[in-house]
Amino acid sequence: MSGTVYRGPLAGLATLSINGDTWNVVGEAQYQPSGNANETLKGQSLVEGFSAMPGQGFIQATLRMRRDRRVGDLQGASGLTIVLTLANGVVVTCVNGWQTEELNVNTQEGTFELHVESDTVTEDIVS
Repeated sequence: MSGTVYRGPLAGLATLSINGDTWNVVGEAQYQPSGNANETLKGQSLVEGFSAMPGQGFIQATLRMRRDRRVGDLQGASGLTIVLTLANGVVVTCVNGWQTEELNVNTQEGTFELHVESDTVTEDIVS
């Protein structure tokens, strides 16, 4: 690790695209990279170790509706490529994702929350 302290943005700005179409992020965006999930294995007399199982990742964000796109087209969608770019230079990519949960539109704010899962959610650092 270098002795230089990064003085750029660490949080705040975020952009999100769905299959190349940009959507405005208006609430918190969250993600979890895919990878193995460990679970502790216990017997009655001691902790015996752990199991490792593959785990899906996700990208989730509150998005603003668009006049030229139907929110309903995302309900139950699959084969999605989601790219979330963060202020700190991290780019999170979800490949071949599937939308989960119900899409509920807040008409007063024109927003909805999108949750997409995949076995391939990666994060890359771009300087």
